[in-house]
Formats: sequence, C-alpha cells, structure tokens
Amino acid sequence: MLSQDVRKPLYSLCAVVFLALVPVITDYNDYYMHFLILCFVWGVVAEAWNLILGYTGIFSFGQIAFFTVGAFATGIFSTQFALSPWLALLAAALVAGLAGLLIGLPCLRLKGEYIALVTYGLHLLLSPLIFRAQALGVETGGFIWNLPALSFLGYEFPRGKVMAWYYTGLFLFVGLLLLIYWVIRSQIGRAFVALRDAEPLAQSAGVNDYKYKLLVFSLSAFFTGVMGAFYAHYAETISARILGLDFFVKTLIMVVLGGLGSFPGAALGAFIVTIVYEIMRPLGSYRLIVLGIGVILSVIYLPSGIIKVPALVKGLPILKFKSRTSMQ
Repeated sequence: MLSQDVRKPLYSLCAVVFLALVPVITDYNDYYMHFLILCFVWGVVAEAWNLILGYTGIFSFGQIAFFTVGAFATGIFSTQFALSPWLALLAAALVAGLAGLLIGLPCLRLKGEYIALVTYGLHLLLSPLIFRAQALGVETGGFIWNLPALSFLGYEFPRGKVMAWYYTGLFLFVGLLLLIYWVIRSQIGRAFVALRDAEPLAQSAGVNDYKYKLLVFSLSAFFTGVMGAFYAHYAETISARILGLDFFVKTLIMVVLGGLGSFPGAALGAFIVTIVYEIMRPLGSYRLIVLGIGVILSVIYLPSGIIKVPALVKGLPILKFKSRTSMQ
C-alpha cells in the first residue's frame, strides 16, 4: 500500500497526463478543449482566492477585480502601447499584484466584514473607472477588441484552432498551482495559517502580520492577474461585463464547494462548477439558483468541501466492517 505522501503526487501526475492527452482522446475537438481552457483559468483564480480566503482567513471579495485588472491591463499594453503579448501579460500580472498590494494597505487594521466591504468596493469602483479611463491617457469605453494572439518561437497561435491555446493554458494552470502549493507548504504558508488560527499568538511569536497580509494580497492578485491576461488574449475581446455578479458568485461557489483551506479543493471545485454550469445551459439564468442551492446543501452536509469526500467515504462504518472481515 502506497503512503499518502506518495499517493497524492501520483494522483496529481496522472491527472496532468490525462489532461495532456485530452486533445488526442477527443480527436482534437475544439469544443472540449475550449471548455477545459475555461476550467484552467477559473481553477487558478479560485485557488488564488482560496489562498487568501481559506489559508489566511481574510474575507477578501476583490478577486474578480484583480482578474479584470489583469485582463484590461494586458489589453491596454498590447493594443495601445504595442507591447508584445507575452510582455504585456507579465506586465499586466505585475499591475494586478500592485493593485492587490494597494488594496491590502487599508485592510491592515481592519477585520472581517470591513475587509470584505473595502475589497468589494474595489470591485464596484472598477467598472466606472474602466468606462472613464480617458483621464488616465487610455480609452476603453468598457471594451477592448482585437487583442493580439500569443506566439511561441515565431509561431502565432491561430484563432480558429484551440490546441496551442489549450496546452498554454494547461502549462499556466499546472505551473501556477505548483507555485501556490509551494507557498502553502513554505514558511510563508505556515505564517498565513498561524495568523488565521491564532493571530495574537502568532504575533507574539514574531510573525509580522502586516508583512504577510500584504504578501498574500499581492500573491493572490498576481496569480489571478496572470490568468486574467491569458483569458483576454485567448478571448481576443474583453469587456467590463466580467465584473458582473454571475462571475463573482460562480467563483465564490468554486472556492466554497472545493473546501476552504484545502489544496487543490478550489481548483477541483472550478472544474465541477464549470462542467455543471455548462450542462445546465438550458436552464438559462436559473443556473446560479441551482448552484446556490447545491452550495447551501454542501455547506450543511459537507462543510469541509468535496476535497474531503474520499476521507469521509473511507471512514464509513460499513467500509470499516468490510475491512475487518477481509482481514480475518
């Protein structure tokens, strides 16, 4: 029997190999690849939100705002300043990280619902700012069209074919999740958890709460900004509609359903919510209601999230009885 430390990386490797083979399995079906690209994008966004909400216990509601900052920043850099797409993507991620740092500053002395109000205030402020950005020397009108495609070694990703975008999205998905996992397992992650579980004790032990709170805001915003910028180049068009309530609610459902403070629960929740949301397309606007009911039921009956389902199933009395019987 393999130990848990061996099984988890093995399962993760199998999942990555499967995702890498999806184009071959589906006969290079653009619909399935497009669908999974959305899973990759929202998987990272949800896991970055889980980093600040689940591991640090900070009630930040600005994640979709950081995503939008990354998307519009790369659009402005690449269309109005003629920056190459990859440089524009990196610069946009840095701008999103800076936005996270700046919004984290007024939150240093705030707690709970007050941080939620301040961060959601950024979400509300961003839409009129996008529409009235002329004062900053850029013009968007709420939309940016014709973002240039990404390229690699002189090969420009075609708009009519999704495969190059798929593997780029998979690479960003795996790479950013590994970075988030490294943060969680490092001294930084342990400081986050200490501040969440026992802030006075952590401060007395020498943990600088100002430093780590600003760091988690910046990291979470940076990771989110990367995927916002990638999504903008992939979609070719970005609009302020991304700040709508449906995107905010869906992403929050992904985090809660996956399990707060669990890895990679939020990413798994993103896959499930994206798949279920697509299956329920005939329901139209009622899809969010159905998802909301599902989250309420999961919070009541599965408060630790779906990531804990295997452990709960393994602990069922009937399974324990069977295992004892097989040993006799």
